[in-house]
Amino acid sequence: MFAHSRCWKRRLRRIMPRIETRLLYLDHIAERGRGLYRAACARDLESIVGKWAEGTYQSHGRCTSWVKVKNPKYSQMVDRHELFEALEHPHTPKM
Repeated sequence: MFAHSRCWKRRLRRIMPRIETRLLYLDHIAERGRGLYRAACARDLESIVGKWAEGTYQSHGRCTSWVKVKNPKYSQMVDRHELFEALEHPHTPKM
């Protein structure tokens, strides 16, 4: 593991919530992503987020090594778009 990668992981662990939350930091899971994904879906989590093993940490936003894999059966997905639209446009009446 590269020193730069360890630095980013330390930063990430430092900003993670210290209270009970559905957000969970896992240090490094090599070659078991499918099992992790199945476990996340079984627990009705929205998604898992990972980084390609050979990918780099970049902050400029032009490219990324990160991937978000969503749970298509996530129970709270229904009508979420309406919630976010209401937050973006709080004074617009719903039709």
